[in-house]
Amino acid sequence: MKHSAFLFLYVVLLTTPLMLKAQQPSVRVNADHTVTLSLNVSKDVDDVVLKGSLATEIKRNNVINQVFRKQAKVSIDGDNGHYTYTTKSLPSDLYTYCFEVDDIDTLMPYAVKPTAEQLAALRAKARTDTAGLGFVVPDSVRDGDTWYNWFVIPGGDGDNYLPQANVAHGKVEAVWYPSSIEGMSRRRMMVYTPPRYDGTHRYPVLYLLHGTGGDETSWLMLGRAAQILDNLISDHRCQPMIVVMTNENADRAAAPGFDPYNTSLASSSATPSMFGITESAFVKDIVGYVDSHYATLADKGHRAIAGVSLGGMHTLFITANNPQTFGYVGLFSALINNEFSKPVHISKINKAVNRIRSIGRYIPSVPTSKPGRSVTEISQYANKGKLAVYDSLDVKLQRQFATPPALYYIAIGINDPLLSQNDDYRTLLNGAHYKFTYHESNGGHEWCNWRRYLVDFLPKLFKSNQ
Repeated sequence: MKHSAFLFLYVVLLTTPLMLKAQQPSVRVNADHTVTLSLNVSKDVDDVVLKGSLATEIKRNNVINQVFRKQAKVSIDGDNGHYTYTTKSLPSDLYTYCFEVDDIDTLMPYAVKPTAEQLAALRAKARTDTAGLGFVVPDSVRDGDTWYNWFVIPGGDGDNYLPQANVAHGKVEAVWYPSSIEGMSRRRMMVYTPPRYDGTHRYPVLYLLHGTGGDETSWLMLGRAAQILDNLISDHRCQPMIVVMTNENADRAAAPGFDPYNTSLASSSATPSMFGITESAFVKDIVGYVDSHYATLADKGHRAIAGVSLGGMHTLFITANNPQTFGYVGLFSALINNEFSKPVHISKINKAVNRIRSIGRYIPSVPTSKPGRSVTEISQYANKGKLAVYDSLDVKLQRQFATPPALYYIAIGINDPLLSQNDDYRTLLNGAHYKFTYHESNGGHEWCNWRRYLVDFLPKLFKSNQ
């Protein structure tokens, strides 16, 4: 236990942005839905910019950001160490934000660089909550390898993401389960059980998958899945259900700080997860465990699965390979085309490794350098992958839709870089006369869309069982 706590603290201190105590609250939501941000820092600071989904919303129609897929940033004016900015009126939603002070990411209520006393206080403050999410700074979330603060503007979509008065709450627990994936005897998932779950009444199950850079905590931290479920169940907008949030990273057993096999920092790379490793183990390892340890309705009509981006691709192929397992399927901004699974790319990866090894005979530092290690690791995942998962999709879809899912749901934003892939996939489905539901929204590849898709998707589940 002591070693686990130390490992968690070590990773937190490495992954959490540097901090210095601020002198006043950093964010205030005004009655007109404008937001005032303020920050007090050293007088010798030269540049303060805002980033995160709040900056994206402020620059929503910025053509340069859309064309070049640049992270939105907003410059903040300051005087004598005091920086303040008031936004335009914003839609009700959850927003993430982070101040970048002279190119250093900050979190409130700390910013810039901690003193020895502040660092000691941070160590003392480091903790995990009961679900094992690893929050250290209040109102903070991790998106890939970056930490942000967050707030919610109520009065619309944002109300779904907040704990509401007189609403019963479900329970979230971190669960370790036996794994058949090589090198990981166990892996971690998060399981939401609805209010009043006591193991006697059986419930349908939704499996909810994260995207690139995420892990089993993403749908809880950024997706607000627990709050959405509590609120929709309380309002009778969706069926009470068990929700299983999995870790789709083939090179990680759990979120950073909780993984006994991998102590590296969070990564935004999904390449190891593109070779069928987690998809091929999903039904055997995860569905089998959940059905044997929870009071589930263990049949196709009571199982749903949905994923975002990388998780959408996993959802597509998990269901295509297991046509009698899931009756409800959701693809949220799904990656459709997996270039890494093609033999020509596997061959290129192996050739690159051979070159690195050849050069290593003369320059020993090359194979151990970061690029050299990365290519070698990718080659290992590629060669122990389960590439048959991606083969013969047309044939697998024909089998899947012979007894079609009750719902096959596709949702994506009009500015999403994966829109063309999804358009092509819909053309394929239409050409084969496979029935699906399509939801097109504004915006791009972002959590504000994925939370809304979940709110739209949940009421459609298990309708035939009401």
